[in-house]
Amino acid sequence: MKRLFGLLAVLLMITFGSVQAQSWIGLRSGFPLGVTLHYGVQNGLANGLDFRVSANLRASGDNVSFGVGVDAMNTVFTEAPFNLYVGFGPAVDFNNSGTLIDIHGLLGGEFRFSDVDLDPLGIFAEISLGAGIGVGGRSSEIPSFGGAVGFNYHF
Repeated sequence: MKRLFGLLAVLLMITFGSVQAQSWIGLRSGFPLGVTLHYGVQNGLANGLDFRVSANLRASGDNVSFGVGVDAMNTVFTEAPFNLYVGFGPAVDFNNSGTLIDIHGLLGGEFRFSDVDLDPLGIFAEISLGAGIGVGGRSSEIPSFGGAVGFNYHF
């Protein structure tokens, strides 16, 4: 667990080091039931390729799990105040029955409140499709599906 927090701290330091880029922080929830906090950096990986790191807490039946993930994201369409993006990335999830290592792709859209002078605020929806490999007694989830809605604050 200490290694997980150390990895997350290193990822956040790398991300916060990109001060010239626009950043955002957000909160989302959806299926599977849970809450995710994320931090992203526009052009954090390359010009046009955003970077997002996430930490989540999920509940499924009697199991509660904690996970972290990273995503590379690219905007594919913008028509103010909407944008559409695609992305992919790995994630790891821990609970009392083992570990789940996940690779996923995602499709999402965000609406920014620029028409009412609240441009830093946005609401979004995402869907994801992936494969989760179970380790240490945890069942694999192939394919894995997800959906989320949430909000972002851009700064």
